[in-house]
Amino acid sequence: MKFRVLTALLLAAFSLESAASEQETRDLVGFGALTFADNCKKCHQIDGYGEEALYPSLHDPALLANKKLLVETLLHGRSAPRRNGGEEDLMPALEFLTDREISAIIAFISNTWGDEVLLVSEEEIKAAR
Repeated sequence: MKFRVLTALLLAAFSLESAASEQETRDLVGFGALTFADNCKKCHQIDGYGEEALYPSLHDPALLANKKLLVETLLHGRSAPRRNGGEEDLMPALEFLTDREISAIIAFISNTWGDEVLLVSEEEIKAAR
């Protein structure tokens, strides 16, 4: 009998931990939606397809599954070679955003246009700075 009660208590504790984690993820995605609207929407548009094909679409599962590339792009921006030499900035660096804001944007875009929510810890972002 004691074993059953202990097992039930342990299962309940794990369920509460999962529920809190799910709520934290929902909160992070919600914060990411606000942060995206403030910092990314102008170029990528609210639907993530990008303004008149001038800016890249965020509807790319390979991009949205690449944690390292997303963090580096948000922190350091992206550029590409120009035909006549030099580099062209494709995306400005957003290093002024907090680690939480960057984590939230990644959670939001991966949840909205990717296959699953990609969670990046603030410590991972701090290490990439």
